[in-house]
Amino acid sequence: MVILVNQDRAAAEFVVNGTYLATDPGCPEAHGQTYKLPAGSFFTLADGKIARVTTYYNFADWKRQVS
Repeated sequence: MVILVNQDRAAAEFVVNGTYLATDPGCPEAHGQTYKLPAGSFFTLADGKIARVTTYYNFADWKRQVS
């Protein structure tokens, strides 16, 4: 995991190792497929606390891995 921080923002880069157990609407059928997906989260800090989290990942890559 890579973490970057300054006074009002932070970011983390990581890899999600998961198992697809439940089908979401509009997504491929879940059958216990495993996936390994790079992701990044961005944090807005206020008064020394996390005020907002935004996470990004490549949805097309995830769909390819579980299809």
